[in-house]
Amino acid sequence: MKKAGDFKVLFLAMIFGALIISYLVFQGKIERFSIVILTIYGLIFLKNRKNVNARYGSIVIIGTLLGIILCNYSLFFFEYELNIKKEPISIQEPLDTAILLVFNGEPEKYDLPIFIHNLNRKGQIKNKVLAPFALFKYKRIYERVGISRYNDMSKSISSKLSNQLDHGYDVFVSYMYNKPYYKEVINQKIIKGNYGKIIIVPVYTMESKDYVRITNELEMEMLYQKNRMLKFMDPLWDSEKIPQSMAKDIYRSIPVSEKNNIGIILMGQGFGSINKENIEPKVINQERLFMEKIKKCLVENGLEDRRIKFITSYPKDEEIKNALAELQQYGVATIFIVGTNDITDKLQDQYAIQKIIRKFKGIEETNVKYIKGWGNNNSVVQELEFRIRLINVGKWNE
Repeated sequence: MKKAGDFKVLFLAMIFGALIISYLVFQGKIERFSIVILTIYGLIFLKNRKNVNARYGSIVIIGTLLGIILCNYSLFFFEYELNIKKEPISIQEPLDTAILLVFNGEPEKYDLPIFIHNLNRKGQIKNKVLAPFALFKYKRIYERVGISRYNDMSKSISSKLSNQLDHGYDVFVSYMYNKPYYKEVINQKIIKGNYGKIIIVPVYTMESKDYVRITNELEMEMLYQKNRMLKFMDPLWDSEKIPQSMAKDIYRSIPVSEKNNIGIILMGQGFGSINKENIEPKVINQERLFMEKIKKCLVENGLEDRRIKFITSYPKDEEIKNALAELQQYGVATIFIVGTNDITDKLQDQYAIQKIIRKFKGIEETNVKYIKGWGNNNSVVQELEFRIRLINVGKWNE
């Protein structure tokens, strides 16, 4: 009888553990149901707390941990599966050129299968163990910031580029961290299409690990595709048009009366928790050169050199806070925080930066404006068009 009672406690504790994970990672009805049941569990425990002994407590702890582990493991059955079924295909008369745009990307709304896939592809046990907490963080950020405009911006760039290139080019959109993933598009649309020439266009400012991964994996995908030729576009760090246009957009946003009272913070890649020592010096140098071009254009337009700061590892609070405080000492009326790494900052970066801005405004009177990236700039399409045409007129090797 005692064993039956222990088993019942163990089973209920396992359900309790599973409900904790459900609350962390799911939205809507499942989240609300989990909250209700967890509350009932808590009330029952408080009501019977006088009957709790060491044996009962240990069974509850073991059961809860088992429930958490089993539910955490089960999460990966929800993972998004890439649609990359490979079929032998031969082309008859390759005519057009396929352009595959690869953006960094993020889901428009909180998407559990996509986020699980992105966590799992890193292949680290730590990411799998801590997945519920990472998913909970993503969920809360989407709830607080809202939907992501990344997809809208990338599709707008694709549409404009397609119109500019016109006949002979077919433009496809893909992502590194969202669907459709670049492997899906290359296999399901481009390889099946009538394309002899394929130009891969990773829309990245630097030769980051993601950029290298994209080029390496797509080279392998196309290795055994006969009668097809493949080229890759270099990162945009050496662009002249994009930094100049960004500087002009910033300058046009400044009221005439405040031209001499402005501070600028240029933010590079969001390395997050990655140690900067693990980032290749080449990548850091490319990022620095890209921001230096923006700064040069701003200085040429009359802004003070010392009032333009670089942040290369946001969203680390201290670096941004220090830059804000330093600029505020110069007596600036407005500070522009500018994301330079992508077409638009991801929601987790936006949330972190907006949180810092709110705190800063709470103690200082300085006005802070946030420019989330450079995707709305028409020069992006012009730069991509120029590079694609230059690649296509160059020599193609079989």
